[in-house]
Amino acid sequence: MGQASASWCTEGLPDNDTIAWALSSPAIRPQRYSAVANGLVDLEELLAGCPRELSESLRESGQAALLRCKPWLTPGALRGLQRSLQVWSLNGYGFSVPVTVPWAELDLDHVISAGQVFSSEEAQHDKVMHLRKVGLQAIRQNKVGVVLLAGGGNWRLGGTCVGCSSRLLNLKSGKSIIQIMCERVRRVAMLCRTEDKRWQKRIAIPVLVMTSRLTHRTVFEHFEANQYFGLHPGDVIFFDQPVLPVLDTQGKLLPQSLGGEFAQSPGGTGAVLRALATSSALEQCRDRGVECLHLLGTENLLARVCDPVFIGFCRHLDVDCAAKVAERGDVGEDVELFVVRQSPVSTQFADVEDAAGGLEMSQAPKDILNARNRAGQLSYNSFINSVFMTVSYIQEVVERPVPHHKVPRVVPYLDFYVDQEEPEVVPDSSPPSLATNSSPKSGKASGLGMASWPSEVVSVDLACQRALLAAAAEIRAHQKLGPEDGACRCDVHLDAVGAAAVVRVKEATKGPRQVPSSLGGPAGAEVLRSAMSEQSLLRCSLVVPSKANAHVLESSILDYFAFTDRAVAFKVSREVEWAPVRDIKGRHTADAARLTMHRLHCAWVRAAGGTIEEQANESDTLEVSPLLSYEGEGLGARPVPGSKRVDLDGSVLKLPCHLTGPQEAPEEAAEKLDETSGTQAADGLDTSAFYLQEYPLRPAVSTSKAPMLKDPGGGW
Repeated sequence: MGQASASWCTEGLPDNDTIAWALSSPAIRPQRYSAVANGLVDLEELLAGCPRELSESLRESGQAALLRCKPWLTPGALRGLQRSLQVWSLNGYGFSVPVTVPWAELDLDHVISAGQVFSSEEAQHDKVMHLRKVGLQAIRQNKVGVVLLAGGGNWRLGGTCVGCSSRLLNLKSGKSIIQIMCERVRRVAMLCRTEDKRWQKRIAIPVLVMTSRLTHRTVFEHFEANQYFGLHPGDVIFFDQPVLPVLDTQGKLLPQSLGGEFAQSPGGTGAVLRALATSSALEQCRDRGVECLHLLGTENLLARVCDPVFIGFCRHLDVDCAAKVAERGDVGEDVELFVVRQSPVSTQFADVEDAAGGLEMSQAPKDILNARNRAGQLSYNSFINSVFMTVSYIQEVVERPVPHHKVPRVVPYLDFYVDQEEPEVVPDSSPPSLATNSSPKSGKASGLGMASWPSEVVSVDLACQRALLAAAAEIRAHQKLGPEDGACRCDVHLDAVGAAAVVRVKEATKGPRQVPSSLGGPAGAEVLRSAMSEQSLLRCSLVVPSKANAHVLESSILDYFAFTDRAVAFKVSREVEWAPVRDIKGRHTADAARLTMHRLHCAWVRAAGGTIEEQANESDTLEVSPLLSYEGEGLGARPVPGSKRVDLDGSVLKLPCHLTGPQEAPEEAAEKLDETSGTQAADGLDTSAFYLQEYPLRPAVSTSKAPMLKDPGGGW
């Protein structure tokens, strides 16, 4: 974040109609301000000088408390805050279990209906090979494109860009999930050439990468720094998805900076279609003759990118869209369910209309979560974030409205307060930085005088939010928060010399979400009046809640399945294709994903006649490069024409082991991974220059107008 600027940057912010839900949804709309409860004088003073439309919007939405920091802002910073608020313009189904269709019926003149499920595990080998051939032919003819969904906020991992983080995975090869996915695209192109040696044209598989303001810089630089992982640069297309504001449980915006940046989040996987259409990405696909797209999330380590069998299956049935699903691990697994939605209709031909769709686990009734079939398995399958969709269908449905879902998330935020008196907090749990003694020896962060905070620029890549998420992740790593704990708090040093602030991460301790002198608290109006009369200093704390404190508004790509009866599911084995990295602890961790990959690759090696030594440590894993094998081929005595073959028949592999592909040298993960300091963000970018933590050369950073990033040598 730099110093004063004439105007705020609003590039990438959503249109006003996109976020009208903040006013229209009664479930999350705060109550209108009351003169008795909130102080009429306070409200009128805050809105004095605001544009009329902004004043009306703040009155109606109950967001006027966000202006209580006005006395501490310079005129330029106040105009920036007002612009930011103006930009945000704060203005029943039944479900049934999808029918599983016997695979043998694919050989008949089968009639497709919405929500049918086809299990790939029941297919005969000959049928699978036929579908694989159909898929490879479509790919060879350049009719298939890949869309990588890399725009998510990843709140549960502290804002880490999962697809780009090689350190998070800690593989022996040092690869990231995005690199593995790109190498699988290259492997599929190679398989297309070996299947038809007469094909002379270049096999071009466009890879469309969806980013957001939170992830664009990280993802783009990850591709640039690695020469696009061997893909042709002309085949890689980046496009952005919009972001939406994050509201707390009372419907209030969550501050991420003093001058007007608030917590934002991408709109979920459902935003990909409109993002494709509003950018040049979809148009480029049409110009290249692409007929269908394979869309995948970048959190799944085992995702079969551009899967020939899946593509062949969809083209063989001539469906508009299809989703890959897998069995759920247990009732409490946090996944989206694939369901058939039943809507009442008023026609003489039908009472209920069936449509395929998704259902968030947090919104599903208990009877649906616990439903089981005759075999004792959970009836509803999990969606593994892998979708086939034709380009023509995308063009048809992209403008149709889809519902948004409120998803609970833990979102760190800034609590602004004044030093009227010593806060009343839980004994032995309050941060020492909240003491009334403001002498330098006390270690207390300096306060901010009135009208001294300079203007600031809302960064295109949401640098404030990214850095706060990184700081919050570091706090969670050192402070074990339980559900009974309110939150962790730590001081934020506000610097009036330049628009910069430093989170004092090392001083974080358990404490309340708000203190009595918080401007956003119940007594905020009285606190503000007293502070203005006494010319009090403004102080700030970073609050890291222990449990969900906000709602993120998201739509699902499965919601677009409702507009056609030719929407089906392709069921696969979770041990073969589902290893997501979503959580710090639990079922979907990086360690669990790495172990699932290890077991799958061990099965490949054993099927090829190889032997693997016993695993001494959980970190000792076997990794087969995607450039060597896509699904286990090329590892045995049977040759694969035109490709590198590793004959493992009779071989004994010692763990950890990385079987490399053509033109790929074995590399140790320790050498491959970036050597980053403890103050560096989890995505590999050093955000110390704003809202991270204390570091050397603080005065030099405070007066800088540009972000300062660490060089590889560790210096500035």
